[in-house]
Amino acid sequence: MKTNIEYFEYSKNNPEELFDESYQKNKVVIPPVKNESNTLTHNNEKLISLISTYDTLVCDYKKDINDDTVKQVVLDVINILDKTKHINYSAFVQFFMAKNANFSIYKSLEKEYKAKFIFYMLKKYCEERHHIYMNHGYSNIVLQVLCDGYSHKGNGKVGINKNVKLLESYNVKRIRDISKIEEDDYYFLADKGDEKLFEDFLIFYDVKMQSREIEHKKRPDIVFKHNGHIYICEVKSMKGSGGGQDKQAVEFSNFINFSEKNEKIHYITFLDCEYANRIFSSNRPKITEQRNSIIQSLKNNIGNYFLNTKGMELFLKDLFEQT
Repeated sequence: MKTNIEYFEYSKNNPEELFDESYQKNKVVIPPVKNESNTLTHNNEKLISLISTYDTLVCDYKKDINDDTVKQVVLDVINILDKTKHINYSAFVQFFMAKNANFSIYKSLEKEYKAKFIFYMLKKYCEERHHIYMNHGYSNIVLQVLCDGYSHKGNGKVGINKNVKLLESYNVKRIRDISKIEEDDYYFLADKGDEKLFEDFLIFYDVKMQSREIEHKKRPDIVFKHNGHIYICEVKSMKGSGGGQDKQAVEFSNFINFSEKNEKIHYITFLDCEYANRIFSSNRPKITEQRNSIIQSLKNNIGNYFLNTKGMELFLKDLFEQT
């Protein structure tokens, strides 16, 4: 096995691909031909028609929420929103965010509050957006455009799946309970279904995991074991830069800044996507400071590792093929 600094340098010299196929998505939610329809496009068009009806009743005829026809329009809108998959990509639902709300907030409301919420949103939408969109022409294309725009969601899970696939290629099996904790060649997902097992694991092996004291009991993503050694892995998939990314950079630096009394327990930070290339190579002062902090953590904790995709591939190859 190489040293953790050698694996760090290997990661640096083998950067992430510009387009990682693992993260590429091609979910299509609208029919390929304009004159065709599916449930989403049909209900989106029905939603637009209901909004026009509401506009006439409330904005033109000054009806209020107590009017029976208005009530029915609101209920029909709620029915579409509650029962139509991907309707959150519609122009109307996206407007919620302009009013400091979102679809998740709407879905969490009790039935009686949903009507008040939708009545208010319809009123504001008709005043501020509906006529503009009518003048420009509504199109179901927006449904696909927003679907593509949200395709980055869930990338953290993709990073985890990449590592699971690598582990399973070496016949490493997932375990679900503490009964197999003393065996070899297993993994579990500490923050994706195996939370109780992780807490039991900490007690069984007397793992302190000091980084949790800083990150409010945050669980890592993957724990795996081979040849009596345990590897606790945090997966980060980051694009771009900014306050959120800088905060995560501090977190993954802290993660490998601690070690256990048991020298067979190791911490790994796995970082992929575009931000990984910055961490390994950028000369920007803040990034350089982050990189130096990571290198110092590795020097202070020789059993911990900081890896990108190629680095993890080589690390696991060395780990499973040389032991």
